[in-house]
Amino acid sequence: MAIDLSISRWVGAVPANQWAREDRSLEALGSALPEVILASRPLAEIHRLDLALFVVFEEASLRVSGALTRLAPNLEALNFSAQQTLDEARHHEVFERRLRLASTALGMNTEDAREAILIPSLKRFIERCYEVADGGSFIEAMVLMNLVLEGMAHPVYSYEERYWKPIDPYLAQLVRSAFIDETRHVALGTRTVRALLKDDSGRRAKAAALCTEASRAMGEVFDHYISEFVGLFDAVARMNPALFAGAEFAPGRLIAETPYKDQVTLIRASIEKAHSRSIARAGLA
Repeated sequence: MAIDLSISRWVGAVPANQWAREDRSLEALGSALPEVILASRPLAEIHRLDLALFVVFEEASLRVSGALTRLAPNLEALNFSAQQTLDEARHHEVFERRLRLASTALGMNTEDAREAILIPSLKRFIERCYEVADGGSFIEAMVLMNLVLEGMAHPVYSYEERYWKPIDPYLAQLVRSAFIDETRHVALGTRTVRALLKDDSGRRAKAAALCTEASRAMGEVFDHYISEFVGLFDAVARMNPALFAGAEFAPGRLIAETPYKDQVTLIRASIEKAHSRSIARAGLA
């Protein structure tokens, strides 16, 4: 069944409906930082660093998706890239705004948080995305961004939402909203890559090799961040057992009853499962 990637449909389905609902939910929650964060310097720092990581990811996605509009080989790909660029611009803006608020509360600036969270391996991966996009390859840039970076990141969003829900419901809602859009980007990205490569086995083999190499590099990046943030959340949960008493790590599974190592293992497995499925759907398995 054909997917309608027209701008007219997207404007009606996403900004006019989805975004409007999300904005109403955020307004009802209120944007003020929760007292539990303001009262705990360690928790406030985790909060700020996680926001900085979202900002880094969303900025990279915005820059690459914007470049894809210049490289798109047909109208369908152009419309999809344009839609994704606006989605990423919205994500970047809302996470950046929250990061500024969190940084101000600590008497710090946003650049400090970005520098603290941006490990060398992630910086190298993002620079590779920029180099490929600047080099003019639509397929390679989409493989790196939609299939690898976003393809491996979006499964983590549901865990992030659950971790933050008892602490900062506003941030949890931002994460949920981004997850909805990123899921769409990955699904449509896999469809676009598959369609563009279906009659070119040579380019498909090259794209598959790039995907394998990039997935390995990005897997190491996520190994670092998952271990670090789950460890920080685990420490916070032990210090604030009442706060996390009913918080779920996964549906029907409480954070308080799930050991740190199990959380890390399950999150990593969910990334691999979702990512493998996307690669197969793109015809690159």
